[in-house]
Amino acid sequence: MKIPSSLNVPAAGAGSVSDRAATPKATGETAAPVSGASVRLSELSAQLTGAIPGAEFDQSRVEAIKQAIADGRLSVNADAVADRLIANALALSKTK
Repeated sequence: MKIPSSLNVPAAGAGSVSDRAATPKATGETAAPVSGASVRLSELSAQLTGAIPGAEFDQSRVEAIKQAIADGRLSVNADAVADRLIANALALSKTK
């Protein structure tokens, strides 16, 4: 599938330095957890969370996929993944 040039999607890795998560120093230091930290989700995040009824998290499915990856049994159809990503990007660009 060819990606249309009219699709305005930022390149991977695009964004300012402040958009990226901080990484620990190479000396092996790790970031200490912050006590009492709070997270506030945006309104859009709340909408997306409730957008798909019945789409609960299935821990057993995640564990099965992790095991398949570890065993080398997981096969991915890159063409199908790419086609779906492009279709989703096109659908999202039309809703703006």
